[in-house]
Amino acid sequence: MLEHVTANQTRFVAPGLSPDARGIALGRFVVVLLPSLDRVVGLFRGISERGSLDDVLAALKIHQVKTPLQSREFVVQVPVSTSHAADGLAAVAALMGGLTYTGSAKHFVRYRDGRSPLGYDVDSLHAGQGDFILYDTEFVQAYAREREVPFAQLLLSLSLQLERNDKLLDGERALLRVTAGLWRAVLGYLHRNNCSCEVAACEPLPAQGQSRAGPRFYLIRCRLQPRMELLFGHTPGIELHRLHSANLAVQVGYRHPIELGSCGSVFEEGRFYLFSGTRDTLDVVGTEPSFVSAAALVSLGDTGRRPPPNAMQTAPVEGMKVPLRLVSSGGPRRTAIASRVEEAQLPWLKKLVYLLPPQVLDQYSVCQAEGAVYLYCEAGIEFLPLGASFYQLAPGVLVQTGYELLPRFHPSILVQHLGGAQGQLFFFGAALGGSAAESPVPLLVSRSDFVPLTRGALADVQVQRIQATPRAEHEAAGATLINDELGAFPLWGFSDAPPKKG
Repeated sequence: MLEHVTANQTRFVAPGLSPDARGIALGRFVVVLLPSLDRVVGLFRGISERGSLDDVLAALKIHQVKTPLQSREFVVQVPVSTSHAADGLAAVAALMGGLTYTGSAKHFVRYRDGRSPLGYDVDSLHAGQGDFILYDTEFVQAYAREREVPFAQLLLSLSLQLERNDKLLDGERALLRVTAGLWRAVLGYLHRNNCSCEVAACEPLPAQGQSRAGPRFYLIRCRLQPRMELLFGHTPGIELHRLHSANLAVQVGYRHPIELGSCGSVFEEGRFYLFSGTRDTLDVVGTEPSFVSAAALVSLGDTGRRPPPNAMQTAPVEGMKVPLRLVSSGGPRRTAIASRVEEAQLPWLKKLVYLLPPQVLDQYSVCQAEGAVYLYCEAGIEFLPLGASFYQLAPGVLVQTGYELLPRFHPSILVQHLGGAQGQLFFFGAALGGSAAESPVPLLVSRSDFVPLTRGALADVQVQRIQATPRAEHEAAGATLINDELGAFPLWGFSDAPPKKG
């Protein structure tokens, strides 16, 4: 049966368990037991929305297992390095009706919950046969592996789902999939309406289990006007797609069950993937499409209309520029990774440094600037709850907890406007002088200015050198051998006084 893990426990019966920086029992892997494949898809949907899957795909495994009663379930095995990642995985698994375990090899114990915040251990190992042995609070169950389901195969075989909104491309570059008989007419229509576009001919690869490839189709890359989006979205033989990356596109009005941006490593370089919702098909092109400008293909008789004499002259947009604002936010609290501690709170910070274990101190770095001390820890700063905390809005952009930046531009756009480079940290916060009534002025700190807390917080130690006494001054006096009769009580009568002569 399971036993509760106690604070500072270092020895475990379950193989592979060890305490992390927070003292939580954690193995190399976290496994989630789910009853059906649709729950597995829901699990990956929730994980992909919280973060990237590319970091764990190399060691991630999906197994179909069988119980001794011949019922079939699924075991998802995910490598983890911190209990923070395991907590997020367990939260999503609970929503899918799954059970979460941690461990290594084939023995996995129940992951921590409200009854045991530091996790569980076992009093003895199960001696039965099985590829996975799961220890729960109510049972111990062995599972036999039937087959492995590759994640890439699962991802590429899922059907798209209808979106519940009417969101169009909003000025993004569109991708039109056009059948062979329509592409010239569509290209001429776009060219006549002064839409800059390019076209490429694509030969799809044969689908899995088939020997013959599908018919040739054409891809037209362009920027459409809103009325054209509605037109092409309802024209037979034409599909309107949104580009998610350089080699991936999904039909507008549909979404993939799993966030495709979080698992980009699944899509091979040199190939192009086109997900269709109306045809419920995935078109895979063996080579990257080679686009040719429409101006080189449209005949002279089909050239674009001449602009009217009173055509307006365009200019860079200046009147639409809006300042960046820092406003209070009532949304869910994000994980804080940095804090700003004023000089008045430094005595409290010094006291906390004495209390923290070495595993926690090794993760923190510190920098002093502008009359305050800045703490930084990518795993979270909950062990040092002092000062104003900051969460990461974008790589290198830190916003004070309880606030957000308006307008809500994409994080990459915000980084470009700030001119951020790798190794720079921008701090936005009311504690730094920003407010909702004026444009916040961020503080820029270089990441190289931070030093480990274990080195920056320790004061210089004064060393006092002592002079060793020469050995000759401590040499013992010459020894004297006494050869007297010992008698009945040999230990009586011995003295440190020198023997009398004569």
